Amino acid sequence: MSAATMTSFLAMLMLLITAVVGVSAWREHRHNRQVLATQNRLPAHPLDRHVTAILHLNEGQIVSIESPTASLPSVATRSPWSTHRRSLVSVGVLVLFGLTLFLQVGLAGGTLAKFSQGTLDGQYSNNISYSPSGHVLEQPAKTNPGNPGTNEPVFLDASARLVRLDSADSSQYATLYERQTWVYSSCSGFAMVMVFDAYGRHLIASDVLQEELNLGVWSVDQGLLREEGISMTANYFGFNTNWGHTMTLQQVIDTANSGKPVIVSVRHPTYYPYGHIFVVRGGDAQNVYIADSAPTNFHSMSRAMFLGMWQTFSAVVTPR
Repeated sequence: MSAATMTSFLAMLMLLITAVVGVSAWREHRHNRQVLATQNRLPAHPLDRHVTAILHLNEGQIVSIESPTASLPSVATRSPWSTHRRSLVSVGVLVLFGLTLFLQVGLAGGTLAKFSQGTLDGQYSNNISYSPSGHVLEQPAKTNPGNPGTNEPVFLDASARLVRLDSADSSQYATLYERQTWVYSSCSGFAMVMVFDAYGRHLIASDVLQEELNLGVWSVDQGLLREEGISMTANYFGFNTNWGHTMTLQQVIDTANSGKPVIVSVRHPTYYPYGHIFVVRGGDAQNVYIADSAPTNFHSMSRAMFLGMWQTFSAVVTPR
């Protein structure tokens, strides 16, 4: 029996039970009113209404017998319908409960069977993990559309999906105090959260900055304290990091063009006198395309300009 049929049947049964209870309550109310009206009618004789006969005596001899003119009230008896009403309602509720339980077990059994096979709707696996703060660390992997029988993951172009975030955006902070005090040194957290979210996470900069603070790799006054802090923080959120000073600009651009954004550090006497961290999204023969959380908000710059400020640090962060 389908779920829709069972649901319709249960709804009809519930309506029937409701109707039975309503009718029985109405009949009981009417019966009680009739009994009350009968009991309130007093007999015509002034004596007690329970008197059944009046004896007239003359010198100790019964001369006549008088019967009260008013009829005695009938004894109220409970109708058989009222007697069995509670039993019928109880049986109906038990039947409804049993059918509901049967339906739930049947539906749950089908869902559990799908989970035991490792798939849900035939497209996604059930392998989802979460960070201690409740954020998703591992997204369900799609099956390869070219070969539906395999579980080969479909490559997601994180570089194309990366969205620039503004370090002044209050929604990226948990409190107004964070916004007022963290905004000037938040570039490392913003660079990482842009990459994390490009891979399907749903974090805000405050999540990442707080973990950097917990790990001791970031401070409000100085920003990122150690370059390995990128790798340590990314590891907490379920990412691997390939970082160092060995990649060339062309390698950085090629990596970003392949779909993997690259986090880099820069310094410039005019734009970033105290150092800065942003994300390379790609590039071509003339330009480097970037996502910059600072007020400068560079979307691109020439290769020469980039090389003039790049500190040769790069970090390629990818999900585990």
